[in-house]
Amino acid sequence: MSILISYGLYFLIWFAFVPLLYLTYTKNYKRIIIYSAIYGIITSIAFFSWVYELKTAFYRLIYVSIILVFTLYFIFFMVAVSSISKKIKSNYAVLLPPVIWILLLLIYSLLPIQIYWMDFAIFQPSLIPLVWYFGSYGITFLIILFNSVIACYFIKKNNKLVFLLLFLASLIIFSILYTNYSDFLYDNKIKVALLQGNFPYSFEWRQNHTFDIVLGTYLNMTLEASKEKPDLVIWPEYSLPQDLRKNENALKTLQKTSVDLNEVLIIGSLKYEGDTNTDTAFVFKPDGTFDTYDSVSPFFLADKIKVIKGNQTNIIQYNNKKFGVVICNEENMQWVVRSHSNQGSQFIVSMSNNQYLGRGMHIIAQFAKLRAAENAKYVVRATNDGLTQIINPFGKVIYSIEPKKQNILIGDIYLNNYKTFYTRYGNFLVYLIIIFSITIMFKKEGK
Repeated sequence: MSILISYGLYFLIWFAFVPLLYLTYTKNYKRIIIYSAIYGIITSIAFFSWVYELKTAFYRLIYVSIILVFTLYFIFFMVAVSSISKKIKSNYAVLLPPVIWILLLLIYSLLPIQIYWMDFAIFQPSLIPLVWYFGSYGITFLIILFNSVIACYFIKKNNKLVFLLLFLASLIIFSILYTNYSDFLYDNKIKVALLQGNFPYSFEWRQNHTFDIVLGTYLNMTLEASKEKPDLVIWPEYSLPQDLRKNENALKTLQKTSVDLNEVLIIGSLKYEGDTNTDTAFVFKPDGTFDTYDSVSPFFLADKIKVIKGNQTNIIQYNNKKFGVVICNEENMQWVVRSHSNQGSQFIVSMSNNQYLGRGMHIIAQFAKLRAAENAKYVVRATNDGLTQIINPFGKVIYSIEPKKQNILIGDIYLNNYKTFYTRYGNFLVYLIIIFSITIMFKKEGK
């Protein structure tokens, strides 16, 4: 799966599960378990190779554990589909794989490990307007359903399945065309500057040099960006990995910079809370005040420092403008950006430090596109070394800079107060579809 993202082969997700589902429908349980285990192990090793590259404490054990957890996901999925499908004689059986997949997603979401990796909408984040109504789970349902229809056709050769496949293909093509040929522009335009510091050093080095080399570099980049008169200047997550409240000189310097340049400065930092920390964004305003936002869902594999959760998803306001901040792992979570949007956020600021993720940075960046599309909001994404991007409300990257280089990205975005159906009601339609699918599958059987 990571290969599809690394090489931009996103369209293959519409066919990637056909062989797996074909085996599920045609083989006995023993072979299904073997095939699903092999598929799960190979897929997990490739998809989560970046976890091994993190070199965190016990990273080998963590890597093996993640492979085991996600391999079991495939085993549960294939065994459940195989056993239940035998009880459904009608063509409605094609609905079973997407129903089982989403139900497993919901069950796995109760585990400490974060299950968003099986949300395959990251391969097709820009299916507008479908994603505005059904969210990422709805797109994942559609992807698995499309694969299921193809697999079932190879087995049953039923013309009704051809018509269903053509209908789904038409729906997908319409969404792609709608996305590519529609605009989402409003009158209220602002200019943003995203700083990519590209410090290729350890977290400890950056902590030791926070208030000299690192701060000096970012201040110089801010002054350079100010030549374009941006409204906001955004530094990445942990750009200053020390508590700014503990350094009065640095705090005053940043406040003065915001006032002098008449720009909002959004800076990734942290706050000390006893022997733990919060992953924090400091927002300095031109009136000399500042707000903070603490991540409510820190990265679950972080081990450089002990990070605790923030208390609430508060939004930031200035000059009648409202925005929400998401930090690192939060852009992978549906509910965080949705909460910001429901509180009136007009755009989203995303801050990440993907330095240790390797190819994983490309996977994580897909979630930013998905969150933008679900909530019809511009997302401005600042990272230490990539991928720094500006994403429109259709989930399309409209501005970006090359990763692994120190650079500044400047672009215009449009503010909006629009709330999608998904923003307002979450996964309501997906739950409705699951209930409807289960009803017609087993109602048909009973006749």
